[in-house]
Amino acid sequence: MTESTSRLTCTDLIATASQALSDGGYSRISGKFPEWDTPTSRLFEDEYSVVGIVAFDTCIELIKSWPDVQGTLVDVISGHIGRQESKSWDGYLVLLSPALAPSGDKEIEAIRSNTTRLRKLVATGDDLRSATNIERTLRPLLPFGQEQSDAALGSVLDFLPKLLAKSDINEGTTQLLVDAFREQSPLMERLHQVQDKQ
Repeated sequence: MTESTSRLTCTDLIATASQALSDGGYSRISGKFPEWDTPTSRLFEDEYSVVGIVAFDTCIELIKSWPDVQGTLVDVISGHIGRQESKSWDGYLVLLSPALAPSGDKEIEAIRSNTTRLRKLVATGDDLRSATNIERTLRPLLPFGQEQSDAALGSVLDFLPKLLAKSDINEGTTQLLVDAFREQSPLMERLHQVQDKQ
C-alpha cells in the first residue's frame, strides 16, 4: 500500500472521535492548552483518564511527530493534574491518519505496542473508512455498550413469565418458551414436546 487518503479527512476524524468521546462521558478541555485546541488536535478528560487526540494528513507525519505530541501531553498531565489523582497515571494518546501506512512499515505497529509514558491507540487508512471504525478504535476508552444491552436483555427475560402471568398467560408455558429461546431451540417444537407429555 502507498500513502494515499481515504474518504475521511483529518477534520472528519477529529469531529467523529470528539463526538464519540463526548457521548462516552468525556469532557473536552479547551482554552487552557492552545496546542491541544487546533483543527487537528483535541484534549479530553473524564473522572479516570486524560485523552489527547491528534489527526495527521500522512502516516509519515504521524511517525515523525508522535514523540513530540506525546511529550506535550505528558507535560499537560504532569503539570496540571495532581499526582494523587488516579488519572495522572492514566493517559491515552490517540493518533489517527486517513492515509494508508507504507507497505511493510512496522513503525505504526511499534507505536501501538509502545506503552512508555502513555498508552497509544493508532489507526490509519483502511482502519478508518467510516465513523464506526473510529468508534471501534476508541472502544478501549468508551463505556460498555452492547454488553450492557445483552445484560439488560437477560434480566428482561427473567421477568417476562411473571409479567405475562398478570395478563392470564400461563407462567409455566412462558418460562418454557424463554428457556427454549435462551437455548436457541425451536419454540414450537418445545411446546409440542410438553403437550405430548401431558
